Amino acid sequence: MDVSTGAIAPGEIKMNTRHILTAALLVALFSAPAVAQTGHALNGVGAVNQSMAGAGTALPLDPSGAIHWNPASISGLETSEIQFSMEMMRPSLTLESTAFVPDGLGGFVPFSGSTEGTDGIFAIPSFGMVYKTDGPWTFGMGAYGISGFGVNYPGDAMNPITAPQSDGGFGSIYSQFGMLQVAPTFAYQVNDKWSIGFAPTINQAVLAVDPFPAATPGADGYPGANHTASAWGYGGQVGVYYMDDMSGISFGASYKSTQKFEDFEWNVNPYVDMFGGTVDLLSFGMDYPAMASVGVGFSGMEGWKFAFDARYIDYANTNGFGDPGFEDGVVDGFGWDSIMVFALGAQYEVDDCLSFRFGVAMNDNPISSENAMFNVAAPGCVEQHASAGLSYCVGKDFFFDITYRKAFENSASGMLWGDHDGNPGTPPEQVPGTDVTSTLSTDSLLIGFRVKF
Repeated sequence: MDVSTGAIAPGEIKMNTRHILTAALLVALFSAPAVAQTGHALNGVGAVNQSMAGAGTALPLDPSGAIHWNPASISGLETSEIQFSMEMMRPSLTLESTAFVPDGLGGFVPFSGSTEGTDGIFAIPSFGMVYKTDGPWTFGMGAYGISGFGVNYPGDAMNPITAPQSDGGFGSIYSQFGMLQVAPTFAYQVNDKWSIGFAPTINQAVLAVDPFPAATPGADGYPGANHTASAWGYGGQVGVYYMDDMSGISFGASYKSTQKFEDFEWNVNPYVDMFGGTVDLLSFGMDYPAMASVGVGFSGMEGWKFAFDARYIDYANTNGFGDPGFEDGVVDGFGWDSIMVFALGAQYEVDDCLSFRFGVAMNDNPISSENAMFNVAAPGCVEQHASAGLSYCVGKDFFFDITYRKAFENSASGMLWGDHDGNPGTPPEQVPGTDVTSTLSTDSLLIGFRVKF
């Protein structure tokens, strides 16, 4: 079945399917969000913070959640504390597409297919430590995964996108990405109510993807960047925290800068691209988006604590996420919109040993229908999240934490893009009558422990 010969769609656009599908893989460079949570970013860190659906800018409950969302809030923890947890995330992915193929009679007919992703379980660790001094200073150290994913679609000749490259598709699609952030954190308590904090952030990420559509294709299609590449990044975070012990009302605000990364690079076997040039090195640059968070907390009701966060994630102005680009068989951008995130969490303390927590969160979908094709391999389209967890003490200062989190199924859908007549240099356009739909949901189990000292 040859889908690479193209098709005539309404408006007399001749489609080369390989060009139409060029963007499909590039999103495999991005996580959870993608497969992560709120687009590319995890919506929480650690078992405690995830049980509150990521709310924590103004209500510090554990070291890693406080360090990640607001460095000033570590002043609000009751004691010095060490925390460790592991999130085990299982995504469920489906990819559907419709293109045109020759009918053997000089015309063209639609061709549709659906492919299930091979499910896997991905481990995301988090570690946090906070040390409270006898003076106004509090120190912390966080090390946690804030983005991670893997995509493994089998080749499927009955789906245009996963058809073999020789037939104009991509064949099997594989990718794996992980990002770790380390944040030495410093908080200074200005008076009995206000604290300020700052944290330099150091990041390390690894990436493998096959095939790789950010490179100009050759006669055999796109090369594979399947040897894991690594890159380092840096940034910073500042925050402010307010707590009124009499009323139980707290406030927090923080800003985490864009995390600037060096380019990922892969050495590949030399090949001749579609313009006659020799390619032996692949590279791609992407950063992690800036975030601004504000939150309020309330702990003035016996046994109860409540937290509400509003967060802005600036995808649109982040390298690798901004305006989409698709020309000459190469994808340059993703067209993600910046999004708002809202999270609400509640904790009920039965006694000093047992606590229950619940959370819900909602966010915008960063992928518009116009750009659905550019984000099919790992779509960050989930919009609704819910979580529940508990903590139980084993001894006076040792706590065991467990949380279940669900990101509910959602889809991103739009038309495929194609070049006029398949000729290099002609502007691509959306092709009426075609469609691509990506569906995603995730389930996570988080287990951890905390030790107070």
